[in-house]
Amino acid sequence: MGKGVFPKYLLFSFQSEGEAPGRMEQHKKSLEDFTHDALIFVYEQKKVLPDLKKYFEINLNQNVIEVQELAAVFFPTVSQQSLEEITDKLKIKKHHRFISAAQKKVRLTHDLLLQCWKKGLKADLGFLSKLEEYTKGLSCQPVLIELKKEIVRTYPDRPIRIAPYRGETVQNLFSPGSDDLAKIPDSPAWAVQCFGQDGLLASNIPGFENREIQTVMAAEILKGFTEATDVVIEAGTGTGKTLAYLIPALWWSKRHQQKVIVATHTITLQEQLFSKDLPLLQKILPFPFETALLKGKSNYLCLKCLYQESLFTDYTTHDEQLRQAAFFSWASETKTGDFGELPNNQSFVPTYRKFGADNPACQPGECSFTSRCYLYNARKRAEAADVLVINHSLLLADIKTNYKILPEYSNLIIDEAHNIYQTALKQLGFEICLEQMLRLTDNIYGGKGNLFAYLKRNHAVWAEVFPAFNWTYFKSNLEEIPDRCRAAADQAQELFSMLQSVLGRQLSFRLDPEKVGEDILQMILLASENLIIRFKGIVEVLDRINTFLALESEQLEETRYEISRIKSDIAQIVDGFGKIVSKSEEERVTYLEKSNTVYLKNTLINVAPLLNKKIFRKNNCTVLTSATLSVGEDFTYLTRDIGVERYISLKLDSPFDYEKQMVFCVVNDLPVNLPEDRLAEKTASFIGRIAEEMNGGTLVLFTSHRYLQRVYHLLGNEECCQHLNVLAQGIDGTREDLLQEFMQNNSSVLLGTNSFWEGIDLPGDMLRCVIMVRLPFWPPDTPILEAKARLLESQGLDPFYALNLPEAIIRFKQGFGRLIRTREDKGVVIVLDDRIIKKRYGRYFLQALPITSFYQGSSERVLQKVSSVQVPVIGNSRA
Repeated sequence: MGKGVFPKYLLFSFQSEGEAPGRMEQHKKSLEDFTHDALIFVYEQKKVLPDLKKYFEINLNQNVIEVQELAAVFFPTVSQQSLEEITDKLKIKKHHRFISAAQKKVRLTHDLLLQCWKKGLKADLGFLSKLEEYTKGLSCQPVLIELKKEIVRTYPDRPIRIAPYRGETVQNLFSPGSDDLAKIPDSPAWAVQCFGQDGLLASNIPGFENREIQTVMAAEILKGFTEATDVVIEAGTGTGKTLAYLIPALWWSKRHQQKVIVATHTITLQEQLFSKDLPLLQKILPFPFETALLKGKSNYLCLKCLYQESLFTDYTTHDEQLRQAAFFSWASETKTGDFGELPNNQSFVPTYRKFGADNPACQPGECSFTSRCYLYNARKRAEAADVLVINHSLLLADIKTNYKILPEYSNLIIDEAHNIYQTALKQLGFEICLEQMLRLTDNIYGGKGNLFAYLKRNHAVWAEVFPAFNWTYFKSNLEEIPDRCRAAADQAQELFSMLQSVLGRQLSFRLDPEKVGEDILQMILLASENLIIRFKGIVEVLDRINTFLALESEQLEETRYEISRIKSDIAQIVDGFGKIVSKSEEERVTYLEKSNTVYLKNTLINVAPLLNKKIFRKNNCTVLTSATLSVGEDFTYLTRDIGVERYISLKLDSPFDYEKQMVFCVVNDLPVNLPEDRLAEKTASFIGRIAEEMNGGTLVLFTSHRYLQRVYHLLGNEECCQHLNVLAQGIDGTREDLLQEFMQNNSSVLLGTNSFWEGIDLPGDMLRCVIMVRLPFWPPDTPILEAKARLLESQGLDPFYALNLPEAIIRFKQGFGRLIRTREDKGVVIVLDDRIIKKRYGRYFLQALPITSFYQGSSERVLQKVSSVQVPVIGNSRA
């Protein structure tokens, strides 16, 4: 790795595997002479080593360094991506486009290696020594050793940091400067005028498009702030609602010294607000302001937990060790401590849980790490902010803890407000599965690195250090742990065995006397009460042990924190089961749900009184906005659900010309009453032919996972789909993986259910066709819908028109809205459910759309209609 030296490389290629052995054999001596005992760098071993071993029959394990490992430890925030994606993120220059793909990969690998080496040379020896220790057994360790030697030779005077973790106090992203009220316009009319033809935005943003609807929305929000009245605004796609609420919020917060909180549902919108929209306004508004992004405790790294507990105690595979090393590297350089900086990878979750600030060991503001504490600093920034960006979950968590999380605020803007009810159900509810409880008991006794084994192994040492204490009493309590854990685990298994029998092959089931029978329900409740007793028994022993360990010792303090963490987990289980067995919780529903495992869930159904008291009555003004809030011109479905009483409402249509940009079709010869096998065959055939006509770029929305899987397998037999990339939710990867693949491959067809009906933004020619297989009614026996229906009936309302239909219409509008995201987008939306034209309620779906006409016909007629539509189709000669 000498300076200025480009490593030599040999490049072998062959046309087919059949000719490879002979051609490679003649190069065997050349390769051995070329490599000798030098280090060999490859991007990913598993893709290269098998061929080298196969064709050259030489052992390269000792000499091969995987550059992907080095990228993981030096650039942990981008390490879970392909070579091309990593080099793009690191802005590594791409080589000449006429070189072969193999040459390009070699050069990119070299350049990535060089970037890792350069970053390593800037690191301090304390960090590299730790990293060397943590990468023991990984192929990249020799490079770290060489880096240390090079630093000692080249920079002998470089100081060594004792603590490897940065944890510096972080300044606000937006420094406000002096708080000069003279710079803040007096009149609220100024905030409205910003959106005018000659206003602030038009003067400062190239290509800014004046939209009257933004002006109207901003004025309505300011009216709500001024009159202390809640505001409900449906703003269609393309209205620019984000700026329409941010500018009034910023002006009001500065002029009246009242904090405004903006709560979103998705991370995507949070990041857009904080990383794009607010920095833009920081540049162009005439007054300074402070803003902050705040997440829940579990999203932040706790330095105390990281410092006290060994990071590497439980990895068993190469990938686990590499992820942990990457985590250490990230922890050493992060300025925010926000786990969101790391790749969105489920494998990191156990590490987050271990070192997150929701660990009882983390006490923000009350430990030696306070000045560097990420959560503490995030909360201090939140207190100082004029506008604070959070998510729905944190808003509800603040309510649940009686306002112990968020700083005091007067005005609230809830974006993506159609999701707030579901978030409330989740945040104010309880869910548990058998695996969670067994994992907890294993952590105490029986599992790898369990608490009991640790205490038993160390108590003899502690007895020598603290001989004055009664360690016999300690040991007698310790010996109670195995039996108590086994009893809790057995009781949990007994309970879930009952629940599995009740659920059978169903995906969800409500537990009430009418459905399950009084006798069986009482058995379930009794088993739940016994489980509470078993877990309380474990807590009793842990309390006695923890009291005994109340000694002045840092090592024992770490143990006490671990016991506190376990007790906190048990407390949540006991509290949740307490609500299930309680006779006083009338407006709660208990039900079973199966995904990858069986979950027992319990939640409050009527959240309106609570939200009304804790949010809407408390605040000066709460603004609710989304692209889909109304049914027709009515907002009652939303406002009744979440407890909004006094409000002004506004419905703003999208500025897009849907009549010119898209065609809406209804297929009328796929009736829902056909036998399912026959219907699935006809559906798959139609989807295949449409997707072929569009050459991919098609999103197919289902309401049933089972039906999706059936159609997916039938599509595999359709000849027209052989050149298409058919992807299915639950089969071909995670939601994020599928969307990434869809965006990268223009000939893709994506089949999705619930989560794909909203929150997907695929502008341009990436998405050219949306097919809705069924009107998105939830099954009537869905536990929460059943419980809500009974509640509505008790209030004298018809559940279908007050619940099922409005819910379906809002989801339908969300699905429809996936297609047109900009003025340039064009495409087709097709509904395969003829109930939209044959049932009386079908007209409500059609009236909810921003169109005045649509096409209906047989499958063949609709196919012909789509063929005549002028939609840009990638890879197709049709204009």
